[in-house]
This record gives sequence, C-alpha cells and structure tokens, in this order.
Amino acid sequence: MDSLHRFLIELDKLKLVERRSVVSDRSRNENSAEHSWHLAMAVLALKEKFDLPIDTLHAVKLALVHDVCEIDAGDISIFDADRDKQAIEERRCMERIGAMPEKFAAQVSELWYEYEEQQTEESRWVRVVDRLLPFMLNIHTDGATWRELNVSASQVRGIIGFIRQQAPEVHQWMSIQVDVAIESGWLKDE
Repeated sequence: MDSLHRFLIELDKLKLVERRSVVSDRSRNENSAEHSWHLAMAVLALKEKFDLPIDTLHAVKLALVHDVCEIDAGDISIFDADRDKQAIEERRCMERIGAMPEKFAAQVSELWYEYEEQQTEESRWVRVVDRLLPFMLNIHTDGATWRELNVSASQVRGIIGFIRQQAPEVHQWMSIQVDVAIESGWLKDE
C-alpha cells in the first residue's frame, strides 16, 4: 500500500497545474486534472454521437493520462513558441513516473507514450477532443484565452487543421466558429 499511496499522491499533483483555459463561468482557470476528466467525458459523448470505431475504455484511459506529464512540466499554451522545450520536460516527467514502484505507474507511462505517438485510432480521437474542448471554452467565453494571448485566426486554424481528416464534421463546425470569432472580435483575422 505504501507504493500505491505515493503514486496516487503524485497523481494528485495534477490538480495543482493551472491551465490557460478558463472554466465556463470565467471565474478561474481550469486545472489539468479537471481538463483530463472533462476530456474523458467528452470522448464518451463523441463516441455516442458519432459511433466512433474505438475501444471506449482505452480511449478514456488515454484521456485521463494524456496530461500527467504536466505534474513536472506544467501547462503551456498550444500557441507558445517554447513547445519543443516543454516536450523534453514532459518526457522526463513520464520517465520518472513510469519508474515508480507501483505496477500501474508503468501502464500510465505506456498510455502517455501511445497518446504522444498518435499511432492508434483511440489516440487520434483523444487528440481531436483535446483540441476541441479548449476551443469550445473559448467560444463559450467570448474568446477569453484567445484574447488574453492575442491569438490570430490563422493560429487557431493551424492548430485544428489535422481535425479535418480525422473528424470532418467536427472540423466543419469549428471552422464556422472561427469565422464567428473573427466577426465578434475574439480572434484577429490575419
């Protein structure tokens, strides 16, 4: 039980990682643990809506572990120029967590690497939803994070571009919302 205790307390630290995205009522920023839970729920919802050809339990596991690396590395905006440096810190964190004596720690690390490598249908769908949720929060909050970071429409289009192939219907909806955000002044049109 001691190793399980240490491992679960280590995972609890994800609650302390503040993200750039604000929660839907704009009262505060969300934390990475909340985002991971919301991502898992959204994967379940999209599975039902689009009858996705994925192993649901596996996709939920990927959603829950995809940001564990932020325990050490912290969260950084998808639009930040230092994303490459962040990736190094994230891998170090996952090596450390994967080496913990609790048996499940190695599985968490393996799931994280699967998500990062994007070689499975589940990992690709989780990434779609991982881009969709902050996007939806920005739409709901009148572009709060986009405006704070001075993000352009071309940056958003670049970040969501891969979704066109994986989820055309989702991408089409997002593209329409980008146009709405430009018209509303939430995104710069560049």
